[in-house]
Amino acid sequence: MGYLFGPVLSRRLGLSMGVDLLQFKTCNLDCVYCELGRTACLTSCRDRFVPRDKVVREIERRRDEPFDYLTFAGSGEPTLSLDLGEVVSRAKQIVDSPVAVITNSTLLTSPAVRKEVAAADVVLPSLDAVSQEAFIAINRPARGLFAEEMIQGLKDFRREYSGEIWLEVMLVEDINDHEAERIARAAEAIDPDRIQLNTVVRTPAEPVEPLSQEEMHRMLEIFPGAELIPDWDWSVPIAIKERMLKLLSEKELTLQEIGLHLDLAGNDAIKYCKILEKDGSISRKLYQGNLYFHAN
Repeated sequence: MGYLFGPVLSRRLGLSMGVDLLQFKTCNLDCVYCELGRTACLTSCRDRFVPRDKVVREIERRRDEPFDYLTFAGSGEPTLSLDLGEVVSRAKQIVDSPVAVITNSTLLTSPAVRKEVAAADVVLPSLDAVSQEAFIAINRPARGLFAEEMIQGLKDFRREYSGEIWLEVMLVEDINDHEAERIARAAEAIDPDRIQLNTVVRTPAEPVEPLSQEEMHRMLEIFPGAELIPDWDWSVPIAIKERMLKLLSEKELTLQEIGLHLDLAGNDAIKYCKILEKDGSISRKLYQGNLYFHAN
């Protein structure tokens, strides 16, 4: 069994090598928008789910593959793993790329968890609600979790942590969008380095609706300085697709080279490669430590 996945193309983290310390869909939230579906094991109890030493050995084996971040995320909430702090610390001794942790923020109420997560170079927590009512509606938490305590945990983490914090806010129509101003005030008090606003663009666990592009742009008035990260138009423009496929049928290229040849921003090169790879138009291969894409 592999504990690393990817590298995956991520608009937030570029080329991200994922590390999964959990059994599938083990989480203390059951978010209505989750693209992985309903939570199979809803728990707030920290435990050991996979063999720690095997994970470390796999990181060692794959350390020379190309990736921008080694990212602890996967199929649930990574802070539920009692091995998170140890594996993050050992990974930082093994890989040259920065280490990231994606978390739903709930267990940052614990000083021990905050210390473990603080070993990472970048932390990407989320905050979707301020009131307990909205927290229950959008995140469907395990018993004993409270929005107010989670927000305090985020504030405490900010005071203790000198690395980058990129706070994600997922906005869902008629679920938590009415709390946008309260979430914005809480986010300002947390003082993250970046605020990234998202909405539902992948198939969600429940039939919930996204905010429109117009509504999301209005949210920038409520969250000044934030950035929008949804992939609303999940397609490749025809002209770019034709040029990409022609280019990649003639020569294998890295992400950076694709962006240069087609004059694309880095995020767009990642997005288009991700789409074309998913539909089978292009494939990747690893050669001498670099990841190359080619047309099928």
